[in-house]
Amino acid sequence: MHVSQLFSYWREIKKPERSWGLAWYLAYEFCRRYYASHGIVPLVITHEGLGYYGIQLDSLSCHVNDKNPVTYGRMTIGGDVENWRTGGPGDHGLPAIEMCSRNVPTEEIVQQAIAHMEIEPIPNVSHLNCRHKRWGGAYELCFEIATILALRNDHHELAIWNHSYHTERILRELDPKANMKEHPGAFLFERGDKKLLLAADGRLLDRPGSDKNMWHYYINGHSAFYLADLIEKLIDI
Repeated sequence: MHVSQLFSYWREIKKPERSWGLAWYLAYEFCRRYYASHGIVPLVITHEGLGYYGIQLDSLSCHVNDKNPVTYGRMTIGGDVENWRTGGPGDHGLPAIEMCSRNVPTEEIVQQAIAHMEIEPIPNVSHLNCRHKRWGGAYELCFEIATILALRNDHHELAIWNHSYHTERILRELDPKANMKEHPGAFLFERGDKKLLLAADGRLLDRPGSDKNMWHYYINGHSAFYLADLIEKLIDI
C-alpha cells in the first residue's frame, strides 16, 4: 500500500473538518518535495490555549537558510492552506477542507496546495552540502511513518509532535547525539501517558541504548507501513 491509497481510504470514512488527516497528507506531500532540496520542513504547531493548531512550513536552520529564515505558511488542523507571505494566520486562503468534502480529486488538491504556497521549484542557492540534503531520505521516511499513523488515528487518540518546542527536552534526555550540528530533530508520539521518541535520522529512542533504526530497517527491505505498525505496537504496550 502507498500513503496515497491510505489517504483515499481515509477520505471514505472520515469527515475532513473533524480530523487531521488532510493536513498531514498535504504536509507529507510538501515534505517529500521540499525537505531535502529546499530545506523546508513541516512542523506541528500549537497556539496557546487552543491545543493542536496545524502544520507550519518553515525553513530549516542550515548554512543556506540561516541567512534568510522563512515561514511559508501552514495547513490548519483540518487542512485548509494558508500562505503567510501573501496572507496570514486564519485567512484559510485555499479551502482544501471544502474541496475534500466535494470529492475533488486528491491530485488536484495537492497541486492547488503547492501552487498556493508559491515555493520556487528550484532553490536560489544549492543545499548540496547541507545535512538535510545528504540525509533527507531518513527524515522523509520518518515523516511518512508519522503520516501513516496520523491517518490511522485522530489527534485525540494519538499526539504527534516534531517541533523542537515539544521534542527538545526529551531529545536531550535520550539522544547522545542531541548536540550534533544540524541535528535533524525528532518525532514524539504520545498516547495517554506513554511516549515514544523517533530521532528524525531513523533511530528509535524508546529507551536508553536502543539500537533500533527505522532507516536501517527500511534500507533492508521493510516498508514504511511495517515500521508504522512497529511504532504503533510499541506505543500501545
